Amino acid sequence: MRYKYLYIIFFSIMFSQSFFNRILPGEVYEGDAKSMAIGNSSLTTSHGSGVIVSNPAKILSFNESYIIDLNINFNSLSERRSIVFKDEWEESLGETDYVFNQNNTFNHSFGFLYQHSLKKIKLGVGIMSKPYLSFDYNYDEEVRGDSNLADGIIGINDPVIGFHTYKTKGTMDVQSVGFSVSFNDFLKNLTFGLGINRLKDSTINDSVKLSVIDSYYDAMNLANISDFNNSYSISGDTFISIGIDFKMLNQLILSASIQESALISDGTELDFFSNSISNYVGLPQFFDFENEELVFTLNGFYFNLPEKKNIGLLYTPKSNINMNLIFELTNRYFKHDVSVAGIDYDVNEYKIGFEYSPINSYPIRAGLVYKESVFNAVSPKSILTLGTGIDFSKSITMDVAMNYSTYNYKYYDILPLENIFDYSCDVIDCDTVTENNLSFLTTLKVEF
Repeated sequence: MRYKYLYIIFFSIMFSQSFFNRILPGEVYEGDAKSMAIGNSSLTTSHGSGVIVSNPAKILSFNESYIIDLNINFNSLSERRSIVFKDEWEESLGETDYVFNQNNTFNHSFGFLYQHSLKKIKLGVGIMSKPYLSFDYNYDEEVRGDSNLADGIIGINDPVIGFHTYKTKGTMDVQSVGFSVSFNDFLKNLTFGLGINRLKDSTINDSVKLSVIDSYYDAMNLANISDFNNSYSISGDTFISIGIDFKMLNQLILSASIQESALISDGTELDFFSNSISNYVGLPQFFDFENEELVFTLNGFYFNLPEKKNIGLLYTPKSNINMNLIFELTNRYFKHDVSVAGIDYDVNEYKIGFEYSPINSYPIRAGLVYKESVFNAVSPKSILTLGTGIDFSKSITMDVAMNYSTYNYKYYDILPLENIFDYSCDVIDCDTVTENNLSFLTTLKVEF
């Protein structure tokens, strides 16, 4: 196994990124900053253009005729990889970091909603455009030589001999149009909504680069892999979202929505989500050995966006306290032809949150999300959400929110020197991977 330079960066406790975005792309939050702060409750509390995707019935949830919103999202994604630190008798002394990667991204979205009341019905329409999926992953590893060489040179302390770099780049935007209707007499407590969402065509790029900066050590600790740069043009798809709002009581609103599955592919028929899973760690494996050379095994792209079923309750206590309480349940189902051990194709997400608005003060919003993992080898993720807002006038508001999550799992060295992929983590010392995620979302909204 390669000798790796051990270092610790203080800020590694703050942020995260996902190695698995290549076959399980990360999703950009659908709602606005207010709903993010209240436990990611985009189904029940969102009032921006993102409702076209999450719950198009909410197109009629604002008071004025028009609404324009702008969402700006900052996401700090980081990853720490640590290995077991042993003494000369091979006794474990603990774990220490050898890689820290961080990727900060900005994205923005905008939308427009309009509603009009007729004699017996109320109609609403909306449009929206935003980033929706991310395939990005950046891995940079500093590789060091072993100073304990019989070279007769004194004073060299594990010099840097090169770098390992593996990157996947690609994003996919969604453009949506939505419609909503409610009745003034018949079924007056019900609101219906329909969203038509188009995932735009995009490109994914995979690359590996080995950089040698000290040839004196003959690249002794660099992986035996050839540089490559592969690009794939992927076609998007159109999916429908349907939503309802039902005012059960003056204090209670029931919301529900369904989002269709959608296929994203470059024409490849191989489902990598099912066929790349390691039998030993139960997680996707992108690299393998052929003739003692490390190779990248993924070619092309194929992914089924999961079908989503959402249900939620918004409760406003009957009192002088200006408070809202929410509970939401989201079910995600990944279509598949063959079930593979270690993958759960049917996972749930549980959300709770509250909003308290003191008189003549800023609202206090908070929530918790419990998100089950698609991979059995990865523990469920807990997400903390916080936020507040300010009214500049009756028509202009700004909301801010943050969420934070962290989790860890065992995984192979991504670019090893030798074939370790045929062993379990009980046999070899796998890396401990810690992924953290810190997101900030700001929503500026104008109603008129």
